[in-house]
Amino acid sequence: MQHTAHHTPRPWYKEPWPWILFGIPLVSIIVGICYLNVAIQSDDGLVTDDYYKKGKAINMELRRDKVAAQMGLSGQLMFGADGRSLRLITSSKAKLPDTLSLRLVHPAQDDFDQSAEMTLAGANLYQGILAKPLVTANHWYVQLEDHDKQWRILGEWKTAEGPMVKLGQPHLEPASH
Repeated sequence: MQHTAHHTPRPWYKEPWPWILFGIPLVSIIVGICYLNVAIQSDDGLVTDDYYKKGKAINMELRRDKVAAQMGLSGQLMFGADGRSLRLITSSKAKLPDTLSLRLVHPAQDDFDQSAEMTLAGANLYQGILAKPLVTANHWYVQLEDHDKQWRILGEWKTAEGPMVKLGQPHLEPASH
């Protein structure tokens, strides 16, 4: 007499392979939803919400740069050892007002930006104080302008190069052939 063992296959849900095959995409979906939730709820502060207006304002900004170049404006900004005091030596063909606005702009985080009012302290010498010391960063954009926003001069401060930055515009005249 021949006796064969009748082997009943296990149901699929008791096997490990289907769970592994279903688990990988399921875990990916859950992780993706978590990333999406974090991205929606956190504000990185890096993207401007009025990019269209800022884009249209570029021509106005270039006009201000050109006015500064025509005035022969330049400057040298020095940062004090305390991290807050500022001294500015200016050069200009035109008389400058008694107070100027200085902005220090962090390249990535607008929360770190600071402004200072520069007050005339002597012939072509202005002084100002920042509200708080600057955060440690390798690079800053510097903008000096009058309160009427008729002109501006720009500079880039690389902190590794020392506590001084030159401000001024390249000549915006058309190249001669």
